[in-house]
Amino acid sequence: MKNGAEPGKWRPPRPDPRLAGAPPEFHGGPGYEQQGEYPPVIADLSTNVNPYLPDEAVRRAVAGAPLEAYPDPAASGARALLAEVWGIDAGRILLAPGASELIYRIARCWIRPADPVVVCGPTFGEYRRAVVVQGGEVHETRGVAPDFSLPLRRFCRRVARLRPPVAFLCTPNNPTGEALSDAAVADLADRMPAGTLLVIDESYRSFATGHLAPPHLPGDDRVLHLRSFTKDLGVPGLRLAAAIAPPGILGPLGRAAPPWSVSSVAQAALRAALAPRPLARLEESLARIAVRRRTLAAALARRGWRPGPSATGFVLAAVPDAAATTRALRLRGVRVRHAASFGLPGHIRVAVRGRAEEERFLAALAAIAAVEEITAPRTTRGGPS
Repeated sequence: MKNGAEPGKWRPPRPDPRLAGAPPEFHGGPGYEQQGEYPPVIADLSTNVNPYLPDEAVRRAVAGAPLEAYPDPAASGARALLAEVWGIDAGRILLAPGASELIYRIARCWIRPADPVVVCGPTFGEYRRAVVVQGGEVHETRGVAPDFSLPLRRFCRRVARLRPPVAFLCTPNNPTGEALSDAAVADLADRMPAGTLLVIDESYRSFATGHLAPPHLPGDDRVLHLRSFTKDLGVPGLRLAAAIAPPGILGPLGRAAPPWSVSSVAQAALRAALAPRPLARLEESLARIAVRRRTLAAALARRGWRPGPSATGFVLAAVPDAAATTRALRLRGVRVRHAASFGLPGHIRVAVRGRAEEERFLAALAAIAAVEEITAPRTTRGGPS
């Protein structure tokens, strides 16, 4: 053979060993269940997406998006409209195919092997995974039971001691639903030492404010804000998010991406969503979600769950046997989010959905309780983890 290779002796190159220590995170929705025989899903309350959108104008824009040419690599039109809605400079906005993509770019740009990174938790697991993939060291500062409020003072003290290149905090937080005020975020920014970039993940901010509110501190050079439009616009299949930061921060984030990363379809959807009528419909849907969240939390409490306060479209509840309850519901076609992947094995997160899905969920929960069906989950066939 050429190059002296013997038949059957070829081996692939060795992957980066850091990947072995960063297995995929568990999330809600399809594709994250272990193998097993389950009925079709009739109600999916495991993902946090606006159930009342997308608007018809967004659907038309998606259907009419040009597919015969490459998209604008800078997404200039969509960025300009977004900047106008928020009243900020378009040069402080970078669009990307999802907030998770931006989290990994942040790690790629600013985290080197052995760098400490402080995370305020319990929270979204992709911060940790992105740091591990880059070889950084995660230092999580966690809130405590019963409500797991973000431990802001301990978080700031740890950041001051370790002086990490990046510190992650999510508000409204996933999975607790806790939302910080503008004043609290400003205080956090004031406490960041020189050389530390504060990353504020605001993927659920619209749910807390009731409209497509601008970032907490859009003009603060110490903060990089993340916004996920897939959540509030109800288009998770499109993958669309924004980073809001000074040009000096956005520059590296842009250079860390391949070209044409935001599709023409996603850009068209955002432009359509920023028109007055779709924005008004977004506000209407967010108001409905707030009402449904309170109704859902009350229903869970009547069934013996202990839901915590939330400013978002989901509720985190303490459940006597969360793992078994999750599996028993799935066997009845209902998917919820067992919070073990957040380090909360005694909790379940439930998202607001349309009335029909919620009624199927509550009926399944009542049926389980009626027949005392909740038992320890099997380890061989498994269910949602």
